[in-house]
Amino acid sequence: MSCPTRRSRAFTLIELLVVIAIIAILVGVLLPALSKARTASRLSKCLANSQQMATAMTTYANSYKDWFPVMPRPASFNNPNFLDGQYVYGGVAGLFSLFQLGDAPGPGSGDRGYVGLTGNPDTAAYANGNRTPLMDGFLDGFGSLVCPSDKEDRYYGALVPPGAGNYATATLKQPRAPQTQEDVISYNISYLYIAGLRTDESAIPNPTPFWGDETDGPDVSVDAWYGGGGGNSANATAAGAVPGFYGPSDNHGKDGGNFAFTDGHAAFQRGNLQNTFFSTADTSALSINVIQSNRSQRVQTID
Repeated sequence: MSCPTRRSRAFTLIELLVVIAIIAILVGVLLPALSKARTASRLSKCLANSQQMATAMTTYANSYKDWFPVMPRPASFNNPNFLDGQYVYGGVAGLFSLFQLGDAPGPGSGDRGYVGLTGNPDTAAYANGNRTPLMDGFLDGFGSLVCPSDKEDRYYGALVPPGAGNYATATLKQPRAPQTQEDVISYNISYLYIAGLRTDESAIPNPTPFWGDETDGPDVSVDAWYGGGGGNSANATAAGAVPGFYGPSDNHGKDGGNFAFTDGHAAFQRGNLQNTFFSTADTSALSINVIQSNRSQRVQTID
């Protein structure tokens, strides 16, 4: 007597549609959660970068009478009442490299940064003749110079004085983590620096931010945060931003940015950062002008 053949039961069309619908619902629920997790991870990594820079620059300051690094000013910037000329070494890249090629094919062409007076890597130096970048030896590699959320930047030229950067005509760049000093250039750095501060000074009672997320605009002097200090506010319009704030294409969008403070900690800051950091006395606890209303004249923001 033979055993009856067992026939497998196939899914009906309705059952398949139900399964597909369930999968679609799960994907719709999980994708935003995964996206938020990735964003949070990048934000955390960026904060760690700022914390690492705070440690490196504090170590530097401990060796230089509590001063965070200030690049030697050329003789043409000789007014002792103001801090200017920090941008002449390719902006903030000048702290880490004195021969900045980036993706340029050579020192005489392409989108290069500061390459000395003659384009010779063996003689590139600061105005005082020092050929060693100020932060050389204080940072373990250059990976912390790039925020993982930084998807684009702009090249405004090898040297960008205040008021010279035009967002609408600048060259769009995709940042990449520098592997060598030649890779260290403005568009491969995701952060700005407020030069001219110390770890501790009586005129600034509260910890002050000095290193943090840049904007895609030319963050030089009063042009920082899309002209928030009274600079070229046309850049804000071109970037879809508001002067003093971050814009939609910046590292963390319009939300704000991570900053390292003079006491060594790092934190996320929101709102109008130009007003927060440089407002006149008594309008912001984080302002460097709380006691001396003109203290901000002795710093310069560079990126």
